[in-house]
Amino acid sequence: MLRDRPDGRRPAPATPHRALALGGLALLLLLQACAPRQEAPPTPSPTRDGTPPAATRSDPTPLDGRAIADAHEYPWSALGRVNLAGQGFCNGILIAPQLVLTQAQCLYSKREGRWWQPQELHFIAAYQRDRFLADSKIAGFTPAPGYTPAAGANLANLTNNWAVLKLAEPIGLKTGWLGLQWRDAGLEAREARGEAVTLRAGYRVDWPHAISLYFGCKGRGAGATDLCQATPSERGLPPFVLADGEMRVLADFFVRGAAQGSALARQAAMTRRGNLLGDPGQPPDRGSVRAAPTASATTLLLALGYANASRDVEAAAADYAADLGLPPRSPLDLSLLAAMIRSAQRIE
Repeated sequence: MLRDRPDGRRPAPATPHRALALGGLALLLLLQACAPRQEAPPTPSPTRDGTPPAATRSDPTPLDGRAIADAHEYPWSALGRVNLAGQGFCNGILIAPQLVLTQAQCLYSKREGRWWQPQELHFIAAYQRDRFLADSKIAGFTPAPGYTPAAGANLANLTNNWAVLKLAEPIGLKTGWLGLQWRDAGLEAREARGEAVTLRAGYRVDWPHAISLYFGCKGRGAGATDLCQATPSERGLPPFVLADGEMRVLADFFVRGAAQGSALARQAAMTRRGNLLGDPGQPPDRGSVRAAPTASATTLLLALGYANASRDVEAAAADYAADLGLPPRSPLDLSLLAAMIRSAQRIE
């Protein structure tokens, strides 16, 4: 017997097709209830090459081997621009509180056929988008012995292309400074084992108001369409190496081989130990420069799928370190930043 519904209408009688569908649904629910429960899959461990497992990450967003750094964070704060009387600039690197390393060719005016005078030069450090944290006039400079501008791109000039500028003010005490290192078989072996990573950094002629980073890509075949191939302006940036929790200038860019670095060591009053020259200097803890490279780490963690706009970067970095089996680091340090760059290279 069909009972009336509250609206006064009678429901339609069940059809054979409707009864069959209801019976099938009941059978499906019964089978699901009786099926054995599947155990949750174990948390994946880091991959053999050190790349974090995909299950712990959101979708990565490749950087194509390049990024923009925050010049107000160390070690990028030790980089700066040598401004040339309003007619361009060179990249300069603080290698001591009052010394800047640059290329000798940058200090010679080809148009006028003369060296720039110290009073025509000015150094600004930790510069980005019309704001810098330190600057100084140039008290004087010394180009590499034997560097001859009139000789052009001869072998002697190409393999010994450096100059040391003496600043009027020790601004490196605010920004920090970097040591130098030459490439050798030991460094190449460490790179192969993932214990060191190289990159290029500085102010590009086509992007002069922020520090560009180029760290390239690994694991993808080179070709004409390879986005990870350095552009000419990126290839002109000074190279650096991140290893053992510090960043050093790869000195081969300025003088070929540690054996030829004696003149540079004397001019900078720095001690050479094997393929190392001098030591980095950290900025003060409570100064205008931030000691931890948080902005760079955030960029890399976003690319690796660990960070997002609502997540604390320290927590994201802790998860990343845990996935690689690394000890937690707080605050962020250059060892962890190097590991992030290696991982970013692998996902390009």
